[in-house]
Amino acid sequence: MLNYLVFGIAIIIFAIVIIISGKAISRGIEAKQNIKDKSEDEKIATSDVEETVKISNSNSNLINQINDLNKLKEQGIISDEEFKKAKEKILN
Repeated sequence: MLNYLVFGIAIIIFAIVIIISGKAISRGIEAKQNIKDKSEDEKIATSDVEETVKISNSNSNLINQINDLNKLKEQGIISDEEFKKAKEKILN
C-alpha cells in the first residue's frame, strides 16, 4: 500500500515538472518569435524610409529641373511653348 502511495506522489510530481517545463519552453519559443517579428518589422520600416528618401530625392530633383526651366523662360532663353514641352518631358 505504501508503494502505491509513493508511486502516486512520484507521478504527480513528474506531471507537475513536465507542465512547468512545457510552459517554460513555450514562453521561450514565443519570445524568440516576437524577436524575429520585431526584427522583420524593423527591416520593413527601414526599407520604407529608404524608399521615401528616394522618392523625396526624385521629387526634389524634378522640382529643381522645373525651376531651372522656369529661370530660362524668365530670362527669355526659351519660349513658353518650349517650357511647356520640356516640363511635360520631365514629368513623364
